[in-house]
Amino acid sequence: MCKIIDEMKKHRHLCGTGKRTCWQFKTRLALILSTVFLMTAPTAAQSPPPIQVIKNSLTCVCDCNMTVEACQGAMACESADKLTAEAQQLIDQGLDKNAVLASFISRYGEQILSAPTKKGFNLTAWVTPFLLILGAGFLIIQFVRKWSRQQEKQQQRKKSSGTGNDRRYEQMLDDVLKTLD
Repeated sequence: MCKIIDEMKKHRHLCGTGKRTCWQFKTRLALILSTVFLMTAPTAAQSPPPIQVIKNSLTCVCDCNMTVEACQGAMACESADKLTAEAQQLIDQGLDKNAVLASFISRYGEQILSAPTKKGFNLTAWVTPFLLILGAGFLIIQFVRKWSRQQEKQQQRKKSSGTGNDRRYEQMLDDVLKTLD
């Protein structure tokens, strides 16, 4: 923040010439930044979550391996209807999304969630694929670099070894042409 203000001091047309105008500029800048921050910050009083959000966060227990929302839309499923009714009852009690999901986890276990939580050991389910992709990319880059260096060395060897053979053949050709003259 100070670097930005110091940078602006260099440009007097932005900050003014006196200490008072610079102080006023800093004050205005602070007010603008705090207003933007407060406007983008989430509000404390949140509205209850829509039922579709909860249904997309839960996996149906009828062994279809789909979310409750998808199972209910794809077929007539009593399990999905039951879970939807339970979720709606919890929402009507005024619980937020996290509380509703916590209630389902306490009843059915973590397998009720359509995605693993981003805590503890489950964090590896989120991080591992990205680490594997980065690691594979690193290994591929290293392999390609090593391979290209080997190709360059082979090209240099061919050039260096080829010059001796080429001279010998040129000498033989010159000898043959001299005998023909």
